Amino acid sequence: MTNNLIMKSLPMVASVLGRKYGVKVAIGGKDAYTDGNTIHLPALPLECSETLIGLARGYIDHEAAHIRETRFDWLRLANLPPLEMHVWNTFEDWRVEHRLARLFPGCRSNFNWLIRHLLGDASKNTTDPAMAILNWLLLSVRAWDVPSLNGQRDDVGNFVESHYPGLIGRLNHVLKKVHAYCDSTQDCILYAREVVSILKEKVASFPQQNGESKTGKSGKNGVSDELPSDALNRLIHADENDLPDDLGDALAAHLRKETPRELNESLRVAQLGTKTVKPLDSEDVAATKRVSIALRTQLQGLLQSSVLTRSKVGRHGRLDARQLHRVSVADARVFKRAGRKVGINTAVHILLDCSGSMRRRIKLTTQVCHAVTTALDAIVGINVAVTAFPAGTPTDGGNENDQSPTVCPILRHGERMHPNFGVNATGCTPLGEALWWTLQQVVPLFESRKIILILTDGDPDSFNLALDAIEGGRRFGVEIYGLGITSEAITKLLPDHSRTINDLSELAPAMFGMLRGALVK
Repeated sequence: MTNNLIMKSLPMVASVLGRKYGVKVAIGGKDAYTDGNTIHLPALPLECSETLIGLARGYIDHEAAHIRETRFDWLRLANLPPLEMHVWNTFEDWRVEHRLARLFPGCRSNFNWLIRHLLGDASKNTTDPAMAILNWLLLSVRAWDVPSLNGQRDDVGNFVESHYPGLIGRLNHVLKKVHAYCDSTQDCILYAREVVSILKEKVASFPQQNGESKTGKSGKNGVSDELPSDALNRLIHADENDLPDDLGDALAAHLRKETPRELNESLRVAQLGTKTVKPLDSEDVAATKRVSIALRTQLQGLLQSSVLTRSKVGRHGRLDARQLHRVSVADARVFKRAGRKVGINTAVHILLDCSGSMRRRIKLTTQVCHAVTTALDAIVGINVAVTAFPAGTPTDGGNENDQSPTVCPILRHGERMHPNFGVNATGCTPLGEALWWTLQQVVPLFESRKIILILTDGDPDSFNLALDAIEGGRRFGVEIYGLGITSEAITKLLPDHSRTINDLSELAPAMFGMLRGALVK
């Protein structure tokens, strides 16, 4: 697959990795961050490079490793100052990645690629001897897995040693213990404190210079002189803004730079939201019941004829007297057995558009949705679900400032049928984002056939994103159909897989004509 095709499938890759690692992955907004439960990728361009693909997948692996393995409660109790926190992160990044790679060996190559990509020029322009210590620690730890960094590590180490004789040897002693014995978040905390303690001892060993303060902020106009002791003192008292980014922050910064200005034309996936759902009134239920019975009767007759076939002649079964003449020519096919095709085994996910333009049509649309769902749910072998879009505020802990499009499940796969299909119509039409979310739910299902049916009355917010999601679904073997409610707009997206109705009475023939080819092949 080309890079663009891979990136267009990134929602599926993110979903698979999330399930495998036991975390949630969201795609949308303008920022990359992790809230302890969900990994958030920003909206990404549809046209992408191989580098961006690697960064996105690597970010998921890296942050999933922290969510799974880091004891953030221990970290909060430790209350580390900025420098100790930075050194701890260097050790903890390596530790959690190793734990994840031990369980899922395939992500090891992702981590190694990230290390080479992000640290390939880490030794260039190193002029601050104290900051070079942090650089050397990072290169040393990462060279354990990527030996090509050994040369850079040694160059930086020589630079540090020229300013702080004997320091590299003492730090190496700690690193050997990290490599051999570091097995928990608490271990990383203890070794980070040991490193900083060595640095404090080193700065204390320097003779106090005139005009030099304990904070290292001295000299003309409050700017410290470039003395090794002063630089090291400044490092020890640095705040987090003065320290380099850790690997996760560096990855997030790279991804943020790739976020397109126009989010509607970028790769995004809807998040779970909230929406008020109420039962249909008795009049609507009665109307849908008549239509669903007609539709179910047509579909069941079609399915029954597809399952049962003519009897076949073979070498086992019930003896067929009409085939006994075959014995004279040594043909053992004298038995009869009933022929039977594989029965229906299909997952159908209905995507219900309840955007603001649906206000005048929402009654008809919910009736249609309930009728179709009722008909399909009554057929053995069909696993049906319904999801409405858009919904309200995300419920998965996402950043509300991202204003990510949302969806709300009305009927989940495997859930018993109910009448709670009444929804209000409000908001935009994030069809592409909702389709990607639906694909994440449908693709892992066990059914051999997977179908998405869109009920809508208009154009999506982003035609390109909706089209990309439809093409992505087809690449994963998902068939996508559309039913236009008093509007032919859906035919622009699905010219050969859509119908339009203007009244509930038109539902059964329209759905039968469209689904007969989908359910029986």
